[in-house]
Amino acid sequence: MNNRNATVLICDDEPDVRVWVRARLKALGYEVIEAMDGPECIQKARVGNPELIILDISMPGMDGFAVCSELRRHPQTRHVPLVMLTAHRNAVDDRVRGLRLGADDYLPKDVAPEELAARIEGVLRRALTSGDVNPLTRLPGNTVVSDEIDRRILARMPFAIAWADLDNFKAFNDRYGFSRGDKMILETAKVLREAVERYGAHDDFLGHVGGDDFVIISAIERAHPIAEYTIRLFEERIPLLYDLDDRTRGFIRSVDRNGSPQSFPLATISIAIVHSHAYRFLNVLQVAEAASEVKHLAKSRPGSQIVVDRRVH
Repeated sequence: MNNRNATVLICDDEPDVRVWVRARLKALGYEVIEAMDGPECIQKARVGNPELIILDISMPGMDGFAVCSELRRHPQTRHVPLVMLTAHRNAVDDRVRGLRLGADDYLPKDVAPEELAARIEGVLRRALTSGDVNPLTRLPGNTVVSDEIDRRILARMPFAIAWADLDNFKAFNDRYGFSRGDKMILETAKVLREAVERYGAHDDFLGHVGGDDFVIISAIERAHPIAEYTIRLFEERIPLLYDLDDRTRGFIRSVDRNGSPQSFPLATISIAIVHSHAYRFLNVLQVAEAASEVKHLAKSRPGSQIVVDRRVH
């Protein structure tokens, strides 16, 4: 498993500890961001999209247990693997409490570099194979998306689902190869993150259900502005992934599903928005079915599209 360039958030109020951990993580090929207290850790976990959080237990004000509990309550950080650090190697009660709050592992601050590397690799591997995280974008995966939708249905809270799907992505993959295709998926994830950060709120959720399908869960009044900004950024950035000749021409030459030569427009994005009021949906399957109907309508229209289904029954 190659975690090179994965981002790790270190949260510790002691500068010497952050320096020690940062140096070892960078030597292993990780990107590192830092926070010096609990509130900063929560804020950076939400906007920095780390693949792993290393969290000190003993911090002034908001301690590691409180931070862990808050991270596990928030939909955008609930799935992020979390390793807790302690200065007391044999503090069994602390370990039990942290694990019950949702920590994935526990390490003493004097851990050997080899053990640190092995533990991080193990935690990341378990997260990626559990279905909780998409292995390419590191966004919450299908399992977490379903759980989050079910949670909001059970709470009887009104919400909107914005289901985003790329158009002509297969043609791009066929023309340029899977490596360039992955770049388009990653750029789409970045665009969606920026749109949620700009027009969303702290409890909004972005997930990657697989392939070129993404889901945003938001308040009804925020879903459309998020979708509009997504299309704006998408149309600015995605054409830059094409070769200049194809971009200038406005289409690429590839083959259709039957192997026949065809011309395909540059990739666009279709966004189906479904509103859920208190009793419209009973489970995630009903949400997916409604979103699929609206997405089919959006994809039947040329260019990037937003189609909203405001039915309440």
